[in-house]
Amino acid sequence: MALLPLLPVIAGESLTSYMARIAKFHCDSDVYSFLSMFELSRQDVMFPSEEVIERISLLTGQGEAVLKRMTFLRQGGRVRTICGETVHSEFANLEQTSFCPACLLEDGHVDSASAGMRVGRIGWLIEPSRTCPNHGILLRRFKNLTYSKKFQLMSDVAPNDNELRDMVANSDKQKTSELQSYIQQRLEGVSGSPWLDTQQIDQASRACEMLGVILTAGAHCNLKKISQAEWNEAGDVGFGFASRGEEGIREGLRLAFDRFIERDHHGGPQKVFGRLYQWLQFNTNGKEFGPIRGVVREFIVENFVLEIGMNLLGSPVEQQAIHSVYSLSQKTGMHPKTINRAAVYSGLVQGDPDRSLAHLTFDAKAGEELVLKMQNALPTLRIPDYLNCNRVQAQQLVRSGVIPRIGKGLAGATGVLKHVAKEDLDQFLDRIVGQATKVECATDGLFDIVSTAEIARWPVLDIVNGILAGAFSKLEIVDVDLKFKGILMDPNEVCEVLSEKLPTGQVSANEAARILGMNTYNLRSLAKLLDPDGKPYLTEHFIKKNSKGVQISVFMVDELLAFLRAHVSLKDYAEMHTFSPKVMKMKLDGRGLKPIIADHSLGRFFYRKADIAV
Repeated sequence: MALLPLLPVIAGESLTSYMARIAKFHCDSDVYSFLSMFELSRQDVMFPSEEVIERISLLTGQGEAVLKRMTFLRQGGRVRTICGETVHSEFANLEQTSFCPACLLEDGHVDSASAGMRVGRIGWLIEPSRTCPNHGILLRRFKNLTYSKKFQLMSDVAPNDNELRDMVANSDKQKTSELQSYIQQRLEGVSGSPWLDTQQIDQASRACEMLGVILTAGAHCNLKKISQAEWNEAGDVGFGFASRGEEGIREGLRLAFDRFIERDHHGGPQKVFGRLYQWLQFNTNGKEFGPIRGVVREFIVENFVLEIGMNLLGSPVEQQAIHSVYSLSQKTGMHPKTINRAAVYSGLVQGDPDRSLAHLTFDAKAGEELVLKMQNALPTLRIPDYLNCNRVQAQQLVRSGVIPRIGKGLAGATGVLKHVAKEDLDQFLDRIVGQATKVECATDGLFDIVSTAEIARWPVLDIVNGILAGAFSKLEIVDVDLKFKGILMDPNEVCEVLSEKLPTGQVSANEAARILGMNTYNLRSLAKLLDPDGKPYLTEHFIKKNSKGVQISVFMVDELLAFLRAHVSLKDYAEMHTFSPKVMKMKLDGRGLKPIIADHSLGRFFYRKADIAV
């Protein structure tokens, strides 16, 4: 039978506090004597079972649902529940005394809801809750020196009113963290973040704090010396990222990673992510981490060079996802400087071709394919035999960019970077042979490319570009094994097509490349770029060249000249100031000036004249 009259519960009150008020209200007794009278232990009230809640409900007249919201229910082992949420026991911070001094002073007024008794709040016992939402100050927390303090009887554990007043006077205003607000709303049944909502609430809060603390206090901060205010900030910052799910977590990790690189530091994932990594890698207390462990692991695999088989956050690394210049060098035996230059020139990574940096990484498969391509590449001297052409033709095809070097025809390319990949040679042959019709016997009046050039009096390179552009309709091949020399064509058609004048203001791709001082490969790379206004620097147009509708590409002269008026190459700018391009690049970088594109796809760096005040 319930004790009457029914004593109302104060909003947010803890069960231990309510039992203390029941004891005083009904029996004018202290809570410990009251509990003994009804054969209830302190442990029963601190962490009640379902049976104990039922007994307390019968005794107080309060519904079981109300009582369960006022405490952490014991579920066996170190597992607890609160408001239907399953948590680990550490989520209930009973190792410390927690209170808001301003709340306790208000409780002490005789006209307060508690009639002058101090009231303990269940929210104060939640470990990540560190701010009083009513007064905007940090909760005061002190380590409990005795077991009895865990009962959190505010008349015993908190200081006297004079000390409480001093605490309030010396308390700075403190924002309630987004994490604490999320926890409070979730315990009230309000959803806040789809990603966090799928986890245990203690896992979600710990994920936010551990991500936040390495961003606010440093990756290698001393966690034991982090103040309550610093933890409050960590929870706020961490929630800002984690509340947006995996994308937000990765953004936070990227921020920590970029800060590490900006300081020119070197090291692996533990060096970069410090306490977050150590928590996920070495913690052996048996508690589940939640999905953050998988997100962090995936980020590390994608951004760090790892050994196959190493234990990474609970499971072995099965496949190397990325390489650095040095790891790829170690695996392949190729010199790291060569790999670095090739990786930069090919666009595999953005960086300085003359400076290898350990933190610059790239896709492992693409990197290994690039090295294999270099290992199998041919020097220009061996190309004539491969294509079945003469030495001059081979040199023209490579220098013009029709067949790209490993270094894409850049003047700075040296050594193996000046070689040509077999894949690119095969692709060239496929393109040029693919334009020809396979026949058993050649039509009269058709000649090989070299003979056609002599008869038509047109350079071989122009004829080849015409073939690749689909400008000729009469192309045959009898023996595919003859490769380049096997292409047969009509000199009259060549002369007719190539001598046809383009409309005023238009030039061929070869002429456009010559005007800009680059090869056709670089020219087409430029045509794919957009200026700061979102417009293309150049537009490649296609026009019909014969009755069959075969098209070739042309460029507008006014666009080419407009580009030259507005831009200057690094080489030309360096010569104007009597510096080498490398030194001038360093000077421009030091002024924060960047080329229109940072990789080497244009064959040279171009700067806006307006930016560098030419």
